[in-house]
Amino acid sequence: MMYDVSLSLQHADFSHEYPHALERLEHVLEIFDAHAGHEDNFLFPLLESCDPALQEDMEKEHVTDIALSNELRSLMTSFKSAASTDEKRALGSKICYTYYEFIAFNLIHLNKEEIVVNGSLWKHYEDEEIIKANMSMIATLTPEEVKRNAIWMMRGCSNPDIIGWLGMVKRQAPEQVLKLLLSIAEEELPSQRFEAVQNAVMEMV
Repeated sequence: MMYDVSLSLQHADFSHEYPHALERLEHVLEIFDAHAGHEDNFLFPLLESCDPALQEDMEKEHVTDIALSNELRSLMTSFKSAASTDEKRALGSKICYTYYEFIAFNLIHLNKEEIVVNGSLWKHYEDEEIIKANMSMIATLTPEEVKRNAIWMMRGCSNPDIIGWLGMVKRQAPEQVLKLLLSIAEEELPSQRFEAVQNAVMEMV
């Protein structure tokens, strides 16, 4: 999603009215705020109990992330009130460069979550405890959030990742959830990939 919005910003003509790319950027910032909130509420309490120093470090990184988000929001607010074409173009460039910093920071941050944070959680907790925390988080999502997340997961994941994900859904969730995700997969994946995913999932027991 970050990469996709980056291309939208690069293609945007900032000399005119508020570009659609900036609306998409606002959406990304909202999603990342929600992502951090979910971690703060459901993941970091586990981390605090087993590795408080790491939890504190990750909280500090969230502060940096919020600062970058707020800077982008401030720039977009300034863009809305900019009167001249030159001012709009200058602010557009500044938004792009700040967003690149946001992407660079978050890629490193997300890598750390995947490698360091997950490693600590796997070391100190049983799978069932982590799954319980994850399910508690999922229960707070609206249907719109679930669908949005699923769309981007389909766009971003490999076939084996999607098959493993949908296989878990098939085993643990109501049938209508699997049907919804397969319908999203059909919309988002090339036909050959969708057929491979669907066949593999349907063969699972």
